[in-house]
Amino acid sequence: MATFKAHGERLNAMLITKILNHQGIKTRFLEPKDVGLIVTGTPNNAEVNPETYVNLKRIKLNKDERIIFPVFYGITPAAHIATFSRDGSDITGAILARGFNANLYENFTDVDAIFYSNPHIIDHPKPIKKMTYQEMRELSYAGFSVFHDEALIPAIQGEIPVNVKNTNAPEKTGTLIVPEEGFTAKKTITGIAGGKNFAALYLRKYMLNKGAGFTLKLMEIFNRHHVSYEHMPSGIDDLTVIFKKDVLNDQLIDVICNEIQTSLNPDQMQWIDDYAITMVVCEGMKDKLTLCASLLYPIGKKDISIQMINQGASQISIMIGTRRKDKETVIKTIYDNFIAED
Repeated sequence: MATFKAHGERLNAMLITKILNHQGIKTRFLEPKDVGLIVTGTPNNAEVNPETYVNLKRIKLNKDERIIFPVFYGITPAAHIATFSRDGSDITGAILARGFNANLYENFTDVDAIFYSNPHIIDHPKPIKKMTYQEMRELSYAGFSVFHDEALIPAIQGEIPVNVKNTNAPEKTGTLIVPEEGFTAKKTITGIAGGKNFAALYLRKYMLNKGAGFTLKLMEIFNRHHVSYEHMPSGIDDLTVIFKKDVLNDQLIDVICNEIQTSLNPDQMQWIDDYAITMVVCEGMKDKLTLCASLLYPIGKKDISIQMINQGASQISIMIGTRRKDKETVIKTIYDNFIAED
């Protein structure tokens, strides 16, 4: 199936190359096997092999020609085709930008820019003019889908700015994604994103903070079942483990909860299926001492129950956990109070 999917992309790239050459535009067709774009992993969930960047540096490019390259797949060490998981064109573009040491990676999509929030929730949200890699990663994780968050990794490694622009309006400036060094945040908030595809496991055990090994045993249970978690906010007697729902099913949840009960004997255990996360992101958050209180006050006035709030030591984002039905209201409230009039 991976070969079948990639073949259409390959034929399309070959066709475009012939058309451009026919029009007098000097164009060369290159594909993963030509440049050594090596991948590992499963056929439909490939990951780039670091050897790729060594191979790409050997490729000679001429300034007077255009390169057409089929995207979203690579070649395994056994010479088989494997595709990236999703939005592979973003990933391929970033890999080539790093490998060829580009000054800028322009990524064309179907919107004018990356917006402060989801246009399906906020009517005509403002565009983000400039943001950092880390801000984009945080927002992509929580729901921004314009640019694949995994595609940022090669750009970050090569310190290559990414310019997200509209294919149908290339004259517009779009959004520039840049390294953190030298960046100064000019807005209170860079963006707001939210996702409903979360669930949580709440565990309470008296004197949890005094007992060694509780969290280790918990992680060993998850590891045995190949379950990754997203976040783990905790108190002195309790902790909450947050998951993306697609890593679990009802049967696996029952098995894990039974093992936790047997191995750890918590005083209370609760599975919370009704869970949403809203992420508020800004590179300059650490300098805004009252931002957290300012965020929560208008949300509280809407009679919304906050299930969890989490801010990491990097102070680039604040995560707010709520019931799913409240997610859009939370996003609208924050946008209206911090962005609409900013």
